[in-house]
Amino acid sequence: MSALLAVPPASSVGGIVRVPASKSATNRALVLAAMEEREVEIVRPLESDDIRSLRRCLGAMGAVFRDTSDGLAVRGPLGSRGDDEVVLDAGDSGTAARFLAAVASAVPGRYLLTGSSRLQERPMGELVAALSSAGAAISYRGREGFLPLEIRGGALRSGRVAVDAARSSQFVSALLIAGVAVEGGLEVEPRGPVVSAPYIRTTLETLAAFGHRVSPGAVLRSSRGATPVERYAPPGDYSSGVPLLAAAGAAGGFVTVVGLPWPSHDADALALPVLEGAGLLLRRVSGGLAAAAERGKLAAFTVSATAFPDAVPALAALAALAPGESVIGGIGHLRLKESDRIEALATVLERAGARAVAGEDHLVVVGPAQRDPGPPVRLPTFGDHRIAMAAGLLSLALPGLLIESPECVSKSYPGFFRDLESVCRRP
Repeated sequence: MSALLAVPPASSVGGIVRVPASKSATNRALVLAAMEEREVEIVRPLESDDIRSLRRCLGAMGAVFRDTSDGLAVRGPLGSRGDDEVVLDAGDSGTAARFLAAVASAVPGRYLLTGSSRLQERPMGELVAALSSAGAAISYRGREGFLPLEIRGGALRSGRVAVDAARSSQFVSALLIAGVAVEGGLEVEPRGPVVSAPYIRTTLETLAAFGHRVSPGAVLRSSRGATPVERYAPPGDYSSGVPLLAAAGAAGGFVTVVGLPWPSHDADALALPVLEGAGLLLRRVSGGLAAAAERGKLAAFTVSATAFPDAVPALAALAALAPGESVIGGIGHLRLKESDRIEALATVLERAGARAVAGEDHLVVVGPAQRDPGPPVRLPTFGDHRIAMAAGLLSLALPGLLIESPECVSKSYPGFFRDLESVCRRP
């Protein structure tokens, strides 16, 4: 039986929360540090289930980790010299699976890349096709296009690689990171409409911060730099910060989130104007951002969220609390996340008392949600950390909600419900 969490409605919110380090930046930094022969210190990295999965796999490939007073020291090089097959279990982490598939193709060794049952349903085919076109020796152990993968490492060669990025920008990022491990680097040509494109910029910025050569443009380039970095501090995580800012809209009051850089190229920073359009007042403060709103004064909105998918659950929760019809479009790729997030959100919002219609690539929400007196209602999270955070926001405004499997937030933000509770005000 799954655990249940009751978050009593708050009369308002008020307080300060320090957001954890960016999961995207921490993932990229771990892989890049593990490819260095000299130790690199990552300052205050995120600690979460996804990060532990990636660390475990990098350790199996030869990386060495050492705790420091400021964070974590990492060194490589990566590669297995024997003929034994090394199992790389990425758990639930799609980022780890995509990055490891590319890097394992570039370094010596035999690898079996696998993951959880849900991860084995998430697409890998476009990345495998791109890697294979550049010489990688990869075969499917099961269903074509999905994990598990058998990889004979060290075969990836330099050159131009085209990749279909219509379902995930992680395919592009994986190739750019692997370019550091290939003599001569890689030229990566994204094909089709690129979803979550800002994450590619995050990859380029992290590569540059590690001292590697990068070139943006229609064809992206990455290659090993001459001067490796000794220390790297990931920025704060907007994917975790947006739900905290949204809490001001859900309950009324104010929340200050420390650790969010501004201005920022983070994908979910693009959700800030949507929060403002929904009725929140945002302002820059020392070291972060502050959000304020009047309870019950949210406004419906229409937005294309192709570029900032991780913010969609929090935005959908606000839409459920706003009077009128909101439409969140351009989100077909959310069906390929930790859950089918379009269907999952429609289910959660309906149970909370709003009307929601799941389209193929959009979500229509009609609020405000109304809860009749009666027995508590269980909100399923589908084991998805972002859905659990959205359920937490709904609970701030609506009585009688029970959140199933709240522990799933440990995938990216283990302390989310603790931090949310710390800003709640009740009579």
